[in-house]
Amino acid sequence: MNGPDTERLYRGYVGPEAWKPFPDIADRAGWTRPKQDPRLQASVDAIIRIADEVTGHAIDPLPATLYMDFIRNGDRQAYEDRYFRRRAHLSHLVIAECLTAEGRYLDPIIDHIWAILGEPYWCVPAHNFAGQHEMVMYKTANPWKDDDPLPVPGEEYLDLFNCETAAILAEACYLLKPLLLERVPSLYHLVHRQIAARTLSLLEGPNLYGWYNGLNNWTVWCAHNLLTAACYVVDDRDRLISIVQKLLPPMQRFFDNLEESGSCIEGPTYWVVSAGRLVGFIDLVEKRFGVKFGFEDSTKFRNFGAHLVQLHIAGNKYVNFADGNLKIDLDHGLLSRYAEMIGAQSLTNLIWQDVARVAPEREERLFRETGHADYVRQILIHLTRLLFWTPEIAEAPDRTYRKSLWLSDMQVMVAREYPEVGKGLMLSAIAGSNDPKANHHSHNDIGHFNVYLDGAPLLIDLGQSTYSKATFAAGRYDMWHISSEGHAVPKINGLVQRAGSGTDASDVAFSDDEGASVLSLDAAPAYFEAVGSNRVRRRIVFDHRKASVHVEDDVSLEAGLTSFELPLYVSDRDISVEAAGACRIRCGARLLRIVATNLRLDGVDRLPLSDPRHRDTWGEAVHRLRYVGEDLRSGRFALDIRVED
Repeated sequence: MNGPDTERLYRGYVGPEAWKPFPDIADRAGWTRPKQDPRLQASVDAIIRIADEVTGHAIDPLPATLYMDFIRNGDRQAYEDRYFRRRAHLSHLVIAECLTAEGRYLDPIIDHIWAILGEPYWCVPAHNFAGQHEMVMYKTANPWKDDDPLPVPGEEYLDLFNCETAAILAEACYLLKPLLLERVPSLYHLVHRQIAARTLSLLEGPNLYGWYNGLNNWTVWCAHNLLTAACYVVDDRDRLISIVQKLLPPMQRFFDNLEESGSCIEGPTYWVVSAGRLVGFIDLVEKRFGVKFGFEDSTKFRNFGAHLVQLHIAGNKYVNFADGNLKIDLDHGLLSRYAEMIGAQSLTNLIWQDVARVAPEREERLFRETGHADYVRQILIHLTRLLFWTPEIAEAPDRTYRKSLWLSDMQVMVAREYPEVGKGLMLSAIAGSNDPKANHHSHNDIGHFNVYLDGAPLLIDLGQSTYSKATFAAGRYDMWHISSEGHAVPKINGLVQRAGSGTDASDVAFSDDEGASVLSLDAAPAYFEAVGSNRVRRRIVFDHRKASVHVEDDVSLEAGLTSFELPLYVSDRDISVEAAGACRIRCGARLLRIVATNLRLDGVDRLPLSDPRHRDTWGEAVHRLRYVGEDLRSGRFALDIRVED
């Protein structure tokens, strides 16, 4: 993204009258097309029904006390639920008005815009306080009171959702421009002025923001939204080109920081955002400024676009590690543009299947009280591109997968019994690192593994919880689902894995010959600051011929081994234990059987879940199998896992 120079941007610049990224409400033929596409019919109908329901709802208030909760008690969900719901409701109202052009949604649209403009801060509480988040750097602390629960006036941070709010409002004004200028021109111009004052002026000012460093999804998410807003509201050519030139360097840093293999160290949940916003930014620069980056010919870019498909389990389930969530909603329209650019039929197939899955759930997902994950992909940026970009990719044949996969940059192994989606036994495992500087979404999970059967997760990683102040605070790695105690890795002599510098798996090796996928590693650096002669070796084997998993641990410590405890976490299923200690987990008509060597099953615990995101993913509870070492002198322990019909 080193590129285009000022002269090229000037030569290719497309003025506001000629730039038409989507049809506006006056273009009735343009808005007829998505209504006539049978693949989008369920989505179109759901959007209109949602708008009808929203019309009868009062707009959620956002009192200062909810904003204050983040500092006072660590809660960010109550504020964010209402914050994101406002934006999702506005988005559906705007699209419904464009689809129908009957004027019946105009008043609630005006009310929602008015309410959002009236929010003192568009930056969410978790991102508006210095020192509370890794990305909130270069920000001055409160000069009056360290724990003031309200931000310093005039010091609003240019965060993910400040930028996203600007993009939503700008795109709404573009789509409804003929109607707004006829009925409420003052509101139209007020929106433009607020976007300029509350986001673009911050970008153009002297302040530095953490996402300029290009380290993670913040860079592409913020940059795409800011450029989207600027392209809609900035008519001055010189100013718009200046904004592009300020955003290109952090975007280049983000792309440079991607692994050549295309792996996303932040996990599949954050790949969806990163990939979608990356291609959205590229498309915007190319279309508005008449330049061609040529990214479709980049191996790294192509690999990055194919990344998620390799981690697919079945349905909306993907291999999850770190803060990744098992269940993921795709950014259909944005990812459609990615699939089109690189000709990725497997991604195309995944997108269309996900469109069909999401459409009938759209209403239920938008009105339930489960956190902002249900809202962020139902905002205007996604709805317009769903309706106009997704149809540009043709439906593709069913995809198949490699039976053995090694993502060397992330040190993740995926092994399958069959190449077909959701069929047979499947394994994922990670070596990796517990260093938050490598990935601020990391968990203490070196050596962790998951097992799936016929597309259902059985041995699991709980993954992402509902974010709170504690999530990215000093005690992050003490939270049980982030700690190694929440993963299928051992506690050794009472020690759990640690986080920080030097906590990388060592002696990592992968092979996939002779019908087996094998990952081996030494997790000792995760347990000991001075490793010395200590060894915590783990070997994970997936036998493709026998459809079985073998996990063995070999522990050798300078001080001797005094205890070895190994938990396995199981989704909420029927579990039975044989007299000899073998464990059976039911999955439909089949069973997953676990036989332990030199390990005693010390108990099976049912763990009720209270976190909203965990409950949304896993249900009311999960189970924990507690194994303890028997002959500690040998230092060798093993699990054999296979399917029984």
